[in-house]
Formats: sequence, C-alpha cells, structure tokens
Amino acid sequence: HETTVTTMAPSPVEELALLDLDRSNKGASKQRRDQINAEIATMRDLLPLPETARQRLSQLQIMSLSCVYIRKCNVLQKLFRSFPTEKDVPTMCDFFQALTGFLLITTREGKLVYISENVTDYLGHSMVDM
Repeated sequence: HETTVTTMAPSPVEELALLDLDRSNKGASKQRRDQINAEIATMRDLLPLPETARQRLSQLQIMSLSCVYIRKCNVLQKLFRSFPTEKDVPTMCDFFQALTGFLLITTREGKLVYISENVTDYLGHSMVDM
C-alpha cells in the first residue's frame, strides 16, 4: 500500500511570518557585522602606530597586529618580572637600542612577538608588513 504526502502552500499569514523572520535574521546579521566592524576600528585606533599607517590596515592586519602586540606585552611582562630590581629594566632597553641591526623576537612555535621599528632600514619592509 502506497502512502502519499501532499504539501499545502503556506497561507498568506504564514508567508508574512516567514518574511519577517528572514528580515529579522538579516537585521541581526547586519547588527553583528556593524558591532564587529566597530570593535575592529577601536582595535586599530589602539595600535601603537602612526595614524597614517593605521588607516591603511585591512581588518585582518588589524587583528593580526593586535595579537602580536598582546603577545609582546605578555612576553615582556614575564621577562621583566624575572629581573631582580626594576632599575635593571631600563638597562635592558638601552641595550636593545644600542644593537646594530633590528630586533626580531618569536615564540618557540614561530609566532611573531616583537619586531623593532628600524626593520625597514635593513629589510626594506615596514614593521606593519612584517
């Protein structure tokens, strides 16, 4: 014995309800995108770069540089905590500035932690590009 299934077209009221649901999903998605864009713009403004450099960044670059900056802060905080006294910290910074060349610090996994601003002088690429 055969079973037949018939589907009925939605009523006009049901169609309106489906349209409203679709509109509210699109509105919610747009609102989320707007919030994400606003937060990324805030992150861009917080980056320690010149205004002209910050304005050229893509959203992916902004997120990547934010991660690098946070990673650098975490690593340097751990490093400076290991000094016996706070007076040793400026000596360490003076040492880095006195080096010929640029400074590049990565994690064991190869993630970039820090690159000095003078990298452009040696490699021809900006700190942002690196």
